[in-house]
Amino acid sequence: MGLLLVLRPAQPRPKSLRRATRAQRREHHRATAAEWETARQRGRLLDVEVDVLLSLVNRSEGGRLQVLGHLDPWSDTVLDYRDLPRIAADVDRLETAAGDDVQRALIAALRELLERWRAEPGLMLHCYGD
Repeated sequence: MGLLLVLRPAQPRPKSLRRATRAQRREHHRATAAEWETARQRGRLLDVEVDVLLSLVNRSEGGRLQVLGHLDPWSDTVLDYRDLPRIAADVDRLETAAGDDVQRALIAALRELLERWRAEPGLMLHCYGD
């Protein structure tokens, strides 16, 4: 299971595909897959293992984390640029609790994503849970 973190522009409310034809659904999924691949190439996408994140949050007393401690890895959330300082503080706190190389690699990847966000403040952080 994973938590997908993607930096992307604000998205309009999604249209329901309930009445879409099969071809429309295929085209929608094809466009989404192309967008994810472009985001991955630009360093705007991070696929986080939920188990690694949760163990790290628990080690760092998750209730004290302002954003990451309250993030539900099984549902979707959107964070805007004003949340960046609080998320960066959470990542600093997680770094002190990291116990192995996998957790340290996750923290490094989170820092890289946050730096990308600082460089492109018009984007929002979309968190897609499993």
